[in-house]
Amino acid sequence: MVPQYAIAVNDIATGVASYRIWGRLGWREIQRRYRRTTIGPFWGATSLAIFTVILGLVWAQLWKQDPKIYMPYVTVGMILWIWLNTSLTEAGGEFILNEALIKQLRIPYTLLICTVVWRNSIVLGHNFLIYVLVCIYAGIIPTWNTLLLIPGAVLLCVNVLWIALSLALLSSRYRDIQWIVGSILQIAMFVTPILWDRERLSGPLNALIDYNPLYHYIEVVRAPLMGRAPEPWTWIVLIAVAIAGWAMTLYLFSRFRRRIPYWL
Repeated sequence: MVPQYAIAVNDIATGVASYRIWGRLGWREIQRRYRRTTIGPFWGATSLAIFTVILGLVWAQLWKQDPKIYMPYVTVGMILWIWLNTSLTEAGGEFILNEALIKQLRIPYTLLICTVVWRNSIVLGHNFLIYVLVCIYAGIIPTWNTLLLIPGAVLLCVNVLWIALSLALLSSRYRDIQWIVGSILQIAMFVTPILWDRERLSGPLNALIDYNPLYHYIEVVRAPLMGRAPEPWTWIVLIAVAIAGWAMTLYLFSRFRRRIPYWL
């Protein structure tokens, strides 16, 4: 298939710009999921709060760290990891779930991917209240470094969008991709510094963390929330991965976009 770059770029640009549509679709999906529940998405936040408090207090003793330092670290890491994991996992099956919509209407496929990221961002907003409470407990106050949260979050979303779009495209053709990604992310959680500090490693293993994009995805937002600036290497990795990832995604999307309805 000859790549159709103009059509692919138009799909991506139009999909991202249709924020009124994917914003409404994401919100309606959240309402549908938690219909007739008492506290809605706060059920997930409550479970996460219990998990982080217990883990933060117990593991802080195991790692011999101050709970007021370790608990915010774990809380932010878990909140971001849940958002990242859920967004990528759900994105893999988004085109498949919207088969009827894709076959009946001419819509930007990127719009569906933005819907996935947005609805999980709404859940992230509910979970973020846990971090606020932990900050009160730990005595963390915002600094000038906290403002780096804005460019860090934007860069993180730019990376997540190309990964999600690629996974949705590939999963439409190969249905095993979604399950493979889920299995990989389960393992990746334990080899990425989320529940533990990278300073606990030494030697070659510590060097491997520098080339783990998942670590930098978390760190670019976690560091500002902890009152410090992300390392320059983190910015370099995320920018490089974004450029390479979007180049690859644009090629795949421009070449196979027209086949998506037939694969479904």
